[in-house]
Amino acid sequence: MKNITSEMLKIYVPYSNLDWMNYKLVKKDVTFHHIQKRCDNGARTIENGCLLMPNAHNYLHLIEFKDIETYTALNKIFKYINQQRYEPTTEQRELIEYLLVQFETEHRWDKGSKGKLLLKHKYLERW
Repeated sequence: MKNITSEMLKIYVPYSNLDWMNYKLVKKDVTFHHIQKRCDNGARTIENGCLLMPNAHNYLHLIEFKDIETYTALNKIFKYINQQRYEPTTEQRELIEYLLVQFETEHRWDKGSKGKLLLKHKYLERW
């Protein structure tokens, strides 16, 4: 695990044991999501990071591909969480969950190029 991720775990996960998209957190598996993408000169810093489990990280990028407005809204919440310098509040978690449920309702039956559903069961297993 990179040093920046370890620092973020100390700041943002003292009690909840959840990542920022409400998935059960396993510290050894946590990933760093760039809020401002690397390809857009986003740095690997605490201020530009978000702690996500691999399933959540993959799901977030599916959301980016299918619904850029929801992706942007989630990243705005992540940016605000960084500004407050402590783990997501209950209200922030509920807002994130609301956005995810809205996305799931709209895209539940979307399929990829091979005809498989894009919303995998593992993406729906939160809290």
